[in-house]
Parts: sequence; C-alpha cells; structure tokens
Amino acid sequence: MLCHYPEHNTDYWTRFSVMSVETKARQQEVAAMFARHGPGYRWWAVVTVMLGTVSAIMEATVVNVALPEIIRVFHVGHDQVQLLSTGFLAATTASMLLATWAMQRFGIRRTYVGALLLLVMFSVLAALADRFELLALCRIGQGSIAGLIQPLAMLVIIDVFPPHERGRAMGAYGLGIVLSPAIGPAAGGLLVDHFGWRAVFLVTVPLCLAAIAMAPRFVIAGRPLAGAHKRPFDAIGMLLVVAALCALLGGLSALIREPVPGAAFVMIGVALAVAFVVWERSTLHPLLDLGIFREAGFGAAVLVAAAYGVGIYGSTYLAPIFAQIGAGFSAYEAGVMLVPGGIVLAIVLLQAGRLADRFPPNRVAMAGLAFFSVSAILMGFSSRATGFWLLALWVSIGRVGLGLIIPGLNAGALRLLPYGTEAAGSASINFFRQLGGALGVTLLALFLEGRERQLNAVHGLQPMQEGFFLIAFVYCLAMIPAWLMTSRTQPVRSA
Repeated sequence: MLCHYPEHNTDYWTRFSVMSVETKARQQEVAAMFARHGPGYRWWAVVTVMLGTVSAIMEATVVNVALPEIIRVFHVGHDQVQLLSTGFLAATTASMLLATWAMQRFGIRRTYVGALLLLVMFSVLAALADRFELLALCRIGQGSIAGLIQPLAMLVIIDVFPPHERGRAMGAYGLGIVLSPAIGPAAGGLLVDHFGWRAVFLVTVPLCLAAIAMAPRFVIAGRPLAGAHKRPFDAIGMLLVVAALCALLGGLSALIREPVPGAAFVMIGVALAVAFVVWERSTLHPLLDLGIFREAGFGAAVLVAAAYGVGIYGSTYLAPIFAQIGAGFSAYEAGVMLVPGGIVLAIVLLQAGRLADRFPPNRVAMAGLAFFSVSAILMGFSSRATGFWLLALWVSIGRVGLGLIIPGLNAGALRLLPYGTEAAGSASINFFRQLGGALGVTLLALFLEGRERQLNAVHGLQPMQEGFFLIAFVYCLAMIPAWLMTSRTQPVRSA
C-alpha cells in the first residue's frame, strides 16, 4: 500500500530524475577538481565557503558594539537604531527563501561570487554613509545577501564529501560558524575604539575578498543542465513575505513616536502575513512548505526556534549596549566580553549532539532553555559594580544553553517529520529562527525606548536590566512548546 506522500506523483519523479542527472554532473565537476588539486581539495573548498559564511554571520552581530556611538552621532533612539539589526535579520529571513532558486538559475559559483561582491559593496557603502536612513538601507542590503550565502555553503560540503566523512567536515565548518558571532564584536570593538563606528562595517571585507579570489579555483560551477526542469519562482509569495516583514517591523518601530500610523502598519503587516500563509498553502511551488505543520509537534518546534532567535539575537543586541552604557566598558571590552561565551558554545556543541542522540531531544532543548533563562536573569541583576569577568561568565552560561538548544531543536524537529521532508523542515526552522530574532530585537528595542521615556532616564540601567528579565521570561515560556516537541517513529513507506 502506498503512503500518501507528495513524492507519489509524475511531476515529482520527473523533477527527481532531472535532479539526479544534475547531481551526477556536479559529481563529475568535483572529480575534475580532485584530479586538479589532489586529495586536499575538499578542505580548500570548505575554507572557501566558510570564509563567505563567516562573513555573512559576523555581519549580523558585529554592528552591535558600535550602536552606542551611532546613537550619539545620528541622535537616534533605540526604536530607530534597532533597524540596523532588525533590518538585517528581516532581509536575511526573506532572502533565505531565494537561495535554492538562485542556485538553480545562476549556478553555485556565480551565485556565491556575485553574493560576495554585493556584500562588499553594501559594506563599503555603509562605512561611507552620512545619513542614518542610508545606513539602514545598506544593512538591509547586507542581510539580503547573507541569506543567500548561508544555505549555499552546506550544498558545497555535501557535494565534496562522501556521507561517512561529512560529520567531520560539518564539525570543522560549524566551529567557525559558532565562533564568528563572538570574534566579530571583539574585532569590531577594537576598530570602533581606534577608528570610529564606520570601520566596523569593513571587518568582513578582507574575508569576502579572499573568498572571491578562491572561489573560481575551489568552488564548482554547479550550473543546471540545458533544458533541465527549473523550479518556478514564487514571486507572489516573496512579495507578500517582504511586504509583511517591512510593514510589521516598520510599524513596531514607529509605535513609540507615532502610535496611530505605527499600529496601522502593524495591522497591515499581520494581514499580509495571513495572505502569505493562504497563498503558500494554495500554490504548487511554495517558498515555504506549510504542509509539514500537519505533523504533530512540529508547530511546537517552530515556536522553540522563534524563541531561540529572540534569545540569541536579543542578547547579542542588548549585552554590548549594557556593557558600554550600563557598565562603562569600552567598545573593545564589550566585544571581548562575548568571546569566552563563543568558545564555551563551540565546546558544548561538540558534545551536545551525543546528548541529543542519547536522550529525548526535547529534554535536551529544555535544559538549554533553562540555562539561558538563568543567564538572562543573572545579567538582569547585574549593575555597574559587576566586574568584567563576572559578566563574561553570565554570558557563557547562556551560551551553554544555546549549545544544548541547537542539537536538541534540530534533531527533535526533524525526527517529527516523514522521510523526504527533512529539507523543508530545516528551511522552516531556519526561517522562523531568523523571524524570531527580527521580531525579538524590534520588541526589545521598543521596550527599552518606552521604559526610558516612562522613567525619564535616557540610556538608564533599569530598562536594560528589565530587558534581560524579559528575555528570560520568553525562554521560560518556550519550555511549554519544547515539552510538546515529542518525537515519534518515522513512518515506513512501502511500494
């Protein structure tokens, strides 16, 4: 008896056969690369794509250490300066849905090199910006490129490593990914202290240029075959999701200064989000496969992913501001404060995967949520008298939590899905994690601005402390869906 999976139709198998031919073509390109460069080729390929991905991820957090100076230079509040973070995250959220189409349309190497060139261009323009509005637009441009780069790197690793060696490659690749959000702010802080806020946008330019130089030599072209089936681009879905994000985040940012127009834009954003869901459920080639939400527990996993985004991006937004304005540290010290946490996160990730295999993944994720909640509470109780290393310790406790959440969430969510839908599930988890980060930073900045006005204390310590308590509350609430994220045995298909 045939189980009713979407694969059981002629259109799917036609696409599958074409995809198999394209996969063989890529394998032939990889074989040619090995013949040219020898057995060390695969690691050169990993380094090449890691340079681009590290640049993309670093851009998400490197600006945070410069926010206090940007607030001072452009005379803006938290409700406006947060656009530099949320604009980036929102653009990344939307452009992630474009990655597959771009690779099918232009090929792997062209997409990668083109994206890196655009990232360099937006970074230089941001460093030269003389108006806050132009700076915010450049950050949106950077985010849109970052969303294209990240999924592409995973495909390259899968192509050049056989299945039994991918774990080692993913481990090396992942180590660079988790360390970049910690190293980036430290490097950015050093530049801010010595050269001003503009220099922070140039941190990743050398990495991008190195990746651009290496890509023609070590990244396969990966062009689709002539006449091959190409997945139609869901232009309506992309238009709806971009409009919804712009209206929702823009409306939330305007609520403090212009409550009526802000509320109107929020309502429009919600309406557009509903329209996006309706459209994605009805179109044959959706950007986001919503059919997987029928699986019991996957909706709970998505809520945990959104909370995870709130925590990691909210804390990396708030911690450097708290360290500089609240504790009186320099921008460099605020960046260095995050480095021990990044190292701890890398160490925990090396072991947490085994825990997710040995114990129920949702319980591992719950332990991570608990660790991060404790970290946020400790940060909330901190003051100007709290020492540098004690603050670094509180941050590190939170990174232990994130290191437990990542494998627990990923393993737990994907085990809930039928065979063959894991890619769609992974895309959904990434999408809602980024969405949670964008909404979380926006709401956190809105909260800080509102409390500062209410207390009549510009950049006061109390609103920032309460902000950490708010993050802890979100993570405590996330334990409820984490508990419901229970695994079940995947169905076995019979022919």
